[in-house]
Amino acid sequence: MMFAVLALTMSATDVWPQRIDSIEVKGVSWTKEFVVLRELPWRAGEVVTREDWELGTTRLWNIDLFSRVDAKLEERDGRVVAIYDIEERFSLNPLFSFGIGGGRWWFRVGANDVNWFGRFLEWGVRYERFDIYNGGQGWLRDPRLFNKRLIGLVQVDYLFRPRPEYVRRRLGGTVDLSGELNDVTRTGIKLEVFYDQYLNPLEGPPVLPPELVAGQLTWFQRLGRVDTVRLRQTGWSFELRETFGIASSGPEPVYLQLFMELLWFKLLGERFNIAVRAQGGLSTDAPTELRFQLGGLDLIRGYADSLVRTQRFALANVEARGIIFDTMWVALMAAAFVDGALADTSLGVTPLFSVGGGLRLLSPRLVKTGIRADVAVTLTGRPAVGLSFGVYQFF
Repeated sequence: MMFAVLALTMSATDVWPQRIDSIEVKGVSWTKEFVVLRELPWRAGEVVTREDWELGTTRLWNIDLFSRVDAKLEERDGRVVAIYDIEERFSLNPLFSFGIGGGRWWFRVGANDVNWFGRFLEWGVRYERFDIYNGGQGWLRDPRLFNKRLIGLVQVDYLFRPRPEYVRRRLGGTVDLSGELNDVTRTGIKLEVFYDQYLNPLEGPPVLPPELVAGQLTWFQRLGRVDTVRLRQTGWSFELRETFGIASSGPEPVYLQLFMELLWFKLLGERFNIAVRAQGGLSTDAPTELRFQLGGLDLIRGYADSLVRTQRFALANVEARGIIFDTMWVALMAAAFVDGALADTSLGVTPLFSVGGGLRLLSPRLVKTGIRADVAVTLTGRPAVGLSFGVYQFF
């Protein structure tokens, strides 16, 4: 009897590759079974390697619909059965986020369902308050368009964005299609069409651009993958975005843009994390609002929001993060950082550099929730101290 049990264990769990004859899904009541099965890189009746078996479990975790994914193999009457015992998450989620920094503030509230009708479809609506202005967004997203590893998105926006010389009011729509070439490579294309009007700024003399109707076609490629290990991140990714735009106003009716972003995260011991973000952008002579805007709200802490408008820039944020305490629902993390940018402006190359530190009050059981607070000291121009608040991490 003992020998039979040992032989069963070896054939069903430790010998790879092996044929898996059938699949059994347990624990799902709302989610359709095909949602689970299509995440697997193999099908019943195929010979499966250990790498493909583990990849299937990783994909089920990454779609973020389940709070537990237990996968095991059993042998029944000479047949090998894959059993997935799954616990579903509540998929109708409240949305809340906010940001304060560089003299501006905003918050967003709304709701979305990431598992509409149990088919891993997403809808969402969101109200935004940016200073004194009211706006909103709505979207539909299919992360497995045509039952492939394609993401399809349709979104409409009515948003305001205060700048130093004006306030932009935008009505726009977006269609986005992207797909995986493999689990670490993604490419896609996005079409944006929008109508911009410009209002007097909240303070200071107005400099209002002409109304703008524009369309942008952006192609992007991303290599690499960043994974979350509880409160910390590991891995890297590099993304390129190439944009072809046509505008009704501005120096030229046609403009081109290139944007690059590198993310790199390193785990140090059990509590520390190094986080790096590097960005760069190049643009031909684009309309005023469609140039790159640098400032303190979400890029360089300590400076005024949208302080610099440029067509060429390089930027980097480096953070050292450490966990102070970590419990089931609440954790506290400290961060020390350096932010820097070089921008090409009419006055020559403009440097922006700041240093500082902050705290993050996070909830390990919830996805990207918590509050961050940072204090930054600017190192170029007249030294100043700036505060920055927001939801989750700075990047």
